[in-house]
Amino acid sequence: MPEFIFYRKEQIVATLERSDVESAVLLISQGYKKLDEEVEAVTPEAALKRLADVQNQDYITHHAFVTGSVFTSIVNALFK
Repeated sequence: MPEFIFYRKEQIVATLERSDVESAVLLISQGYKKLDEEVEAVTPEAALKRLADVQNQDYITHHAFVTGSVFTSIVNALFK
């Protein structure tokens, strides 16, 4: 299964196979920034869906931590 990497410029996300170095260089020259996530998928569309799932899970985890009782207790302890 191919491994895909992602590049973002504003609201546009480009998906490339990891081995497509020429396209990666072109995107970088056009101002795209490489995202940290890399996924294995059958198609570029499936890779984008997996990226959305990963980013959504990261958001949920972050939100749960920030609104959780442990974080609130730590912040309260710091400001006493």
